[in-house]
Amino acid sequence: MKITLEHILGQELEVVLRGDTESKEARQVLATLNHASSFGKLVLQDEDESFLVDPGDIRYFESSGGRTYAVTKEGRFEIREKLYELAAALNSKGFIQINKSTVVNINYVRSIAAEFSGNYSARMKDSDETLTISRKYFQTFKEFVRR
Repeated sequence: MKITLEHILGQELEVVLRGDTESKEARQVLATLNHASSFGKLVLQDEDESFLVDPGDIRYFESSGGRTYAVTKEGRFEIREKLYELAAALNSKGFIQINKSTVVNINYVRSIAAEFSGNYSARMKDSDETLTISRKYFQTFKEFVRR
């Protein structure tokens, strides 16, 4: 791996990863960037472009087809981390797992309502979107909200 540092005074820090971005080495670099406390950002992927995003700007994470996605007001972006890693790392920032495939930012939940199935619906702020809180995760969700 080749690392090049270029000092440009007064310019925003930019990280560019060139090469096989699907390699194990590239994934380790992205994971390190995502978890580095000095950055405080997550790396989201959209086709050939990567974005650094504050965790607070993410409404929720979802897992589908073996991939994990972050949903923001701008759209749905792939993220390299696993859902359980995100749930653990971002719990202190207001994120809680609400079903097998979803971790929600509690700051974007407007209301919850019981469903006939025993599950609950979480209605999101600033959209008509609703997410399912499964029975298995509801008690933990309720305790998380009350803390």
